[in-house]
Amino acid sequence: MERFFWQLEGALSKGMWPDIVFKAAGDGRWSPMTDIYETDDETVIKMDLAGVSKDEISIVVESNRLVVRGTRKDESKTYEPQKKKNFVQMEINYGDFERVFLLRDGIEGRPVRAEYASGFLRIIVGKKPKQTMTVPISFHEGAG
Repeated sequence: MERFFWQLEGALSKGMWPDIVFKAAGDGRWSPMTDIYETDDETVIKMDLAGVSKDEISIVVESNRLVVRGTRKDESKTYEPQKKKNFVQMEINYGDFERVFLLRDGIEGRPVRAEYASGFLRIIVGKKPKQTMTVPISFHEGAG
């Protein structure tokens, strides 16, 4: 439980809102392990999606939300469907997954690209350029 609060605090401090807060009990979807880090120019969302085909992944931008959905298929049902299996340990999640990320500065006007290699999906979101504004100073003679 303590780990959850540390993750939540870390996500909120970076302007991200993890989907676990919104996930309803009994929802059959799983959540891929995800790292989020920033550089000077971009925010990177790195997801562990080993065994997921690139064709099974969808990335959608909805206003200030970045939504990643997909499916990991259980290949053992394809390779050895006739063999009965008694699992001693089962930790790998199969089926549909979804993660939703909210970006504090929104996502409109920011470049977004994705790369998928060696089982890791990297979504790179460029930061908005910092705008500076010069404020003119008006001068009125005789004003105190």
